[in-house]
This record gives sequence, structure tokens and C-alpha cells, in this order.
Amino acid sequence: MFRFILLNFSFQVIIAVIAPYVQIILRNKGYSHSMVGLVVAIGQLGSIILPLLISGVSDKTRRTKLLFLILALVCAVVFIPMALSPSVAITAISLFVVSGMYLSISPLIDGYQNRLLNGDAQKYGIARSAGTMGYVLALALFSLIRFPKETDNSSIALCLAIATAVFMAVVLFIPKDLPPERDSKKRKSINGLFSKRFYLMMVVIGLSRVAHAIPDRLLSSYMVEVLGLGGNFALFVSLGALSEFVMMNIGGILLEKKKTTPYTLIVLGSFALAVRLLVYRFFPSVLGLVFAQLLHSMTFGSYHIAATQFIAHDVQKEHYSVAMSFYWAIATNLPQMLGSLAGGVVIDRFGYNILFSSFSLFPILATVLALLCRGILKAKPLD
Repeated sequence: MFRFILLNFSFQVIIAVIAPYVQIILRNKGYSHSMVGLVVAIGQLGSIILPLLISGVSDKTRRTKLLFLILALVCAVVFIPMALSPSVAITAISLFVVSGMYLSISPLIDGYQNRLLNGDAQKYGIARSAGTMGYVLALALFSLIRFPKETDNSSIALCLAIATAVFMAVVLFIPKDLPPERDSKKRKSINGLFSKRFYLMMVVIGLSRVAHAIPDRLLSSYMVEVLGLGGNFALFVSLGALSEFVMMNIGGILLEKKKTTPYTLIVLGSFALAVRLLVYRFFPSVLGLVFAQLLHSMTFGSYHIAATQFIAHDVQKEHYSVAMSFYWAIATNLPQMLGSLAGGVVIDRFGYNILFSSFSLFPILATVLALLCRGILKAKPLD
């Protein structure tokens, strides 16, 4: 269990360098918000295509440790031209690869852990929340020591190289994955892998994740440029992650003890996302930002635990990696790509207030759809 904790912790340190700083890197290059949205969307495209391909390799070979090492190394190397190249084309292509590599690792870790932990929600919650704590502590440390420097892309690239080296060292000591399923009779075509219930829940999640692109991909410049937080923006990102840590543990316990269901937590998380965006809109202050960031506990913390448990109980174990990659690529990264692309244009043309107001409609639609389809989504009780 301790090795799972270290794996999640070290990987989320990498995320702490990439996720909040990509928008800052592009703004440092002088890109407009529309151009930032376009380049980020191209990166998101990589996070849609590559994980689906790589997860298939993982499920067939179960050479998971080797894949972790290769993906992390490629990500760190290609991050350098993404951060430093003056060419828009090279920057976009590099971000495509970087996003595809590091967002392939996330579902692989989820599938790997679910297999070895037998889908135990409480143990998964502990391991995954340890990753969140790595994210929190890394961002707090970045703000305290002023490294990486938010105005220096070379500093950010160096920070990623250090974080990647630590992650790769941890991977060397984690357990081997379970061997692949060899019974050909259990192998199905892609159309037969998942249930109607699964696909419908992915639609609900996808609607919500369109709007989650705003706090996840386009909020850093709002905090730096509009609220004037400078390098301290990382502290507010870490505040959201800290609340996520708490709810991942609570959500995992509640799910394992059957005090709630994935369906309930996903509905509540979608509604909370609408509230979060409206708080940004109507309370443009540090106090409003603090409250909105705390809602990350529900819009991602308990939400992600619920989604992974929904998948763990609805999908055959041998298809975990493909199912988790489908969740990340099609239900999460594709909607966030569309949200990033549209969001950058909205910021340039109409400003942040219209951005927050208009995008709050997506999680409202997700909530309504989930309530209307409650009978299908809750048709099969969890094991």
C-alpha cells in the first residue's frame, strides 16, 4: 500500500508542474487568450487520442511499469521545446505529445491500482488522495521558495525534469501488474466492452467536464492577471487540491461502506460545479475565490472517486485500463478540449464574467440529464 501512496504522490507532483503552468507558459510567450485556448485544445487532443492507444497496449501486455517509465521520460523531454520554442507550431505539437503522455499515465495508474486493490474504494481513496497531497505540497513549496518562477519558462521546464526523475525512481520499486487475461473467449469487440449504463454516465460526466475546463485549464491567468495574485496563485490552486484530498478520503469511505453511491456523488458534483462557476462570476474577490476553490472537493475530489468506482463495478477487471482511458479521453479530456477552445475565445471577446455565466449551463444540463435518467443509471446495484 505504501508503494501505491508513493506512486500517486510522485506522479501528482508532475501534474503540479504541468497543469497550472501550461497557461502561464503560453502567456509568457505573448499568446492571446484565444491562441492559448487553441494551443491548449490541441494539447487536449493528444490527451484524447494517445491514452486510448496506450491503454490497449497496457491491457494486452501488462508491462505497466515499463510504460510508466517511457511515458514519463518522453513527457519531460518534449516539455522542453513546448516551454522554450518560439514557434507556435512546435509549441502546439509538443503540447500534443506532452498532454498525451502524462494523461496516459493517469488512467494506467487507476487501472493498475484497481486491479491490484480489487476495486476497494477506501484503499483506492487513500492512495489517490496521497497523490492529491503531493499536488498540494508541491504547489505550496513552489509558492514558498519561488521555484519555478512563473515568469521564466526555463525554470518551469527544469522543475518538471526534477519531478520526473523522482517519479521514475519510485516506479522502479512498485509491484508488477497482474498478468493479462489469456482466455480468448472473454475478449470482446469494443462495442461489447461496456454497458448502456456506462455510456450514458460518460455523457453525463462529459457535459460536466466541458465546464470543468474553466477552473482546470483557464483559471490561472484569471488569478494572476485579474485578481493580481502573481506567484501566489499556486497557493489557491493548492487550496482546491487540499479540499480534494479530504473529499477523496471521505468519498472512498462512504462508497466502501455503501453510505452513498457513485450516482449520488456525480450528481452532487455536477451541481456544485455550476455553483462554483457562478461564485467566480458574482464574487470576484479573494474571499469568493477561496470559497469556489473549496468546492473543488466536490467538483473533482468525490466526483473522481465516484467515477472510478462506477467503472470498477460496471466493467470487467481485464478491461479496467481501456475503461479508465475512455473515461479520461472521451468523457473528460475531449469535453475539456472543447471547453478550452471555446473558453479562450469567450475571454477575449466577452471577458471572464460571461465565461463563468455561460459555462455554468453545462453542469446544470448534466445534473438534469442524470436526474431524468436515474432509473437507467441506478438500474444495477453495485457489488
